[in-house]
Amino acid sequence: MKIFRLINNGWTSNFVTINNNVYVLMTDPVTALKMHAEGKEIPIGPKVELNLDEILNRDYTFRGLRFTKPYDPLEVWGSGIVYEVARARYTEEDVATIKGKTIYELVYDAERPEIFFKGTANRCVGHGEPIAIRADSEWTLPEPELGVVIDSTGKILAYTIVDDVSARDLEAQNPLYLPQSKIYNGSCAIGPFLVTPDEVGNPYNLDISMRIIRNGQVIYEGGINTSKMRRRIEEQIKYLIRNNNVPDGTLLTTGTAVVPGRDKGLKHGDIVEITITKLGTQRTPVIKLSL
Repeated sequence: MKIFRLINNGWTSNFVTINNNVYVLMTDPVTALKMHAEGKEIPIGPKVELNLDEILNRDYTFRGLRFTKPYDPLEVWGSGIVYEVARARYTEEDVATIKGKTIYELVYDAERPEIFFKGTANRCVGHGEPIAIRADSEWTLPEPELGVVIDSTGKILAYTIVDDVSARDLEAQNPLYLPQSKIYNGSCAIGPFLVTPDEVGNPYNLDISMRIIRNGQVIYEGGINTSKMRRRIEEQIKYLIRNNNVPDGTLLTTGTAVVPGRDKGLKHGDIVEITITKLGTQRTPVIKLSL
């Protein structure tokens, strides 16, 4: 089952794809996901004919029917330094060290993972909508990640594509600036779909790829398979919900290993494309915010 949302002149509608047929979803996405996980029949409306490939090509400038984020998460959390290549990449930057090791190396080797608050629904965008560069950042990077939607007990309800956009210059300058690096308007892209575990299968065999396109040219391309994850998703969830009550529908983004260098920082007008096996492709334009 796949859930998505379309917006048309300010009106948002929920849809569900079942056996390649699209229906109107007659409840909110999180309720539908919980019902599906419990084996209950979800309330659906009439079957609709939609050319999803055509609609996926539209962005936020289109005046008619287009995609938006597939739901409004009350909380978005992130996990970091979960791939070996991510650890190696971060050691190359001018970052804080403790006893001769960077803070990222220490987290990689520690029992406790890095878990941080990422944002709320109003800071998130959907497929075709603009991700943002902070006005005070000169080195902002997209971070393609597998996202998991969980209930309050930590059970995985769905998977999605997430772009954990980060102002890397702020984070590298001082680890205490991490919230400002991670949390701001347009710092997180979700979707286009929420896909249930029964359709995804093994989450540790998914290809994640990303392209940055500038003036019609691909200036960066990279990828990883989730089999390279050192910290399993279940471990990340365990630490997220330890003494920390989260609401149903919480989104956890599970770390990246695709990290462009300083010379590939985002610029206004860029396009970021992220593809994950069985989850589709997320395409977002880039804007720079003003002070």
